[in-house]
Formats: sequence, structure tokens, C-alpha cells
Amino acid sequence: MSNKKFLFFYLNTGAGHISAAKVLAAAMKEQDPDIEVKMLNGFCSRKLGHFIFEKGYNYSTNYFKGAFPIIYDLGKYDWLQSGLKHILGPETRPYLRRIIRKEHPTDIVCFHFAVTPFLKDVLKNIPWKVNLTVIVTDPFTVPYPWFYEKDVNYMVYSNEAKAIAVNECHVPEKNVQVIPFLMNSKFRASITEEEKTALRIKHGFDPDKKIVLLVGGGEGLPGATEIVNNCILHKAKFAVAVICGRDKVKKKNLSLLRLANPHIDLHIFGFVDFMDELVKICDCAVIKAGPATLMEVLACRKPVIICKYIHNQELGNMHFAVRHRVGYFIRKPRAIYRKINELLNDSSFDEKMKHWFDSVVLDTDASKVARLLLSK
Repeated sequence: MSNKKFLFFYLNTGAGHISAAKVLAAAMKEQDPDIEVKMLNGFCSRKLGHFIFEKGYNYSTNYFKGAFPIIYDLGKYDWLQSGLKHILGPETRPYLRRIIRKEHPTDIVCFHFAVTPFLKDVLKNIPWKVNLTVIVTDPFTVPYPWFYEKDVNYMVYSNEAKAIAVNECHVPEKNVQVIPFLMNSKFRASITEEEKTALRIKHGFDPDKKIVLLVGGGEGLPGATEIVNNCILHKAKFAVAVICGRDKVKKKNLSLLRLANPHIDLHIFGFVDFMDELVKICDCAVIKAGPATLMEVLACRKPVIICKYIHNQELGNMHFAVRHRVGYFIRKPRAIYRKINELLNDSSFDEKMKHWFDSVVLDTDASKVARLLLSK
């Protein structure tokens, strides 16, 4: 029986934090079936921290253009980080203290920068040793608040992220370790042409028609409706699949569009647990440059058209795809449609993509991270 007990703390700000936590929890259970892992939200529900970070993130990135860039730039200043810590501390520390004393963990892994300072404060007064590790879920351009605490052990996804921690945020180099990107192993598993055909039929697609996937994480893809409208206008010959996530309004509006335009081969999904299957059967994907979505699509060796990235935070993700020639950054829906059409009608497309994807090195072996944490 394992004597290790892990608490994983995350926030619902996009899909990347919680998906990384789920992947690592599964990898750790594979390494040691007796280990106990509990996943917990880092802020108590219906409190100020929940509103600022979870609701605020959703509104500022999806509905109020320009809000997040201001927040991101202000976040570089220690005075704002210290101010938020002071404001949120009275409700957050007692909440975390109660959980930690009740669960009595040996290890804590934090997947969101906003929770780290409070965990560090609480652990100072816990009468037993608890290992604290922070996993930074932004792969390349990392917001400074991730490294607010200097004497914490960090795990990052790239040397670029490590350089930000060490050179710009002055975290000791010994406290920063580069690890594989945490991704569900389903995306790494290849399929045969026969299996691809079977999956297309399973999900209601014509097995002989090209498929474009529109996906943007848990909140859906911003601008998806405008892209679909361009496909309708130009009588697209390819099938269009849209994953709307939690955006029920978008799902309803797109369903009405499909009814009004039966000539378009449009497939609409809500929140799905088979995204790996939809990625594997598509020919290219239009995405927002969130780290989880981008890496999952690239792991399946599908080219991406990035229509949006979050100011600075996801800039490095976009650059990664474009630099390796497996992605394109295009904002305007009409231009996106033209690029899709160009890619899908290029007879040398598959050969070129194979060459470029062969140059992309993605280490996504979560078992390595699991072993590192279990060895502490």
C-alpha cells in the first residue's frame, strides 16, 4: 500500500489546467495503483477569488475584447500580485488550510499560479512535511505571476519557459525543471485508414469527404459562426465539424444555421469526451492557440489554422506552430476559408505536412512526470 497522498489544485480558467491535472493523475495511478490523488478547485465556490479568476478569465478572453491584454500587462507588476494576495487571502487561506488538515497529504501539486502563494503560506504552519510542486501549464510565453514565489519547485514545458523563470523572474535555476507536455495518451495513438473510416461513419461523416474541425477548448472557438457563414456563402465542398464546448448559445445558433442551409455539411457538438477521435478524422483544424488544444492537434499530426491567441500568454504557442510550418495564423473568417480551401485542394499537401511534422519534436510522456513526483 502506497504511503503517498497527492492533492492536485487547479482553477477552471480554460481547459488546460484541469486537463493537465487529469492526465497526470491517470499517469500516477498507472505507475502506482495504490496511490491516492484528489483533484480540488483552489478557490472556494461563489467567493471573490472564483469570480475574479474563473468568471473574469472567461469574460475577458471571450467577450470583452482588449480586457485581457490590460490584465496581462498589469500582472507583471509585483504590487498587483501582492494586492490580490492581500485581498483574497482572508477567504482562501482558511479554505485551503481546512482541506490540507483534513486530507493530510504528503504532496501537493498546483496547476494555477493564483493558488500557489496561498498554498505556500498555509504550508508554513502545517506540522508535517508536504512537498509542493507547481506545474506551469503555459508552454512558451509564461505570465510572470506563475513565478511570484521564488523558493518553490517549478516544472515547465520548455527551455523558453525556464529562461523566463530564471532570467526574468529570478527564480533559482535549481528550482526549475523541464518536463514533457502533459497530454492524454489517446492523442498520441495513431490509427489506420480503416479505423479512420470507421470513426468517420461512427460520428456521422461521409468517409470520402474532407473534414475541417473548429475547436477552441472548453468555451468553444471565438468566431466559429463567422467561419461557418463563409463556408455557407462559398458552398464549401468539405464537411465542417464545430465543437462548441460549454457555449450552449453558439450550439443553438449553429443548429439553426444548419437547418436554414441544408447544403452545408455541418456537424455540431457540445462538450465531448471523444475529441481525440474528431481530431484524428479531420484533415485540418481551426483553433484558438490554447496550449492543450494546440498540442493535442499537433500530436495527431494535423495542421492548424490559428484564428486567435490570448495576448502574449499564447503568443509563443502560435509562434511554435508557425515556425515549424504546421500552422498558420489568420484572423479574418474569409481568409480562413480561403486557406482551408487551398490546403484541402493541394495535391502535395499530405507529403509536405509529413515532412514538416517529422521536424516537430513533442515529448508528451506523462509517465516521466509521474515518476519524478513519486520519487520525491
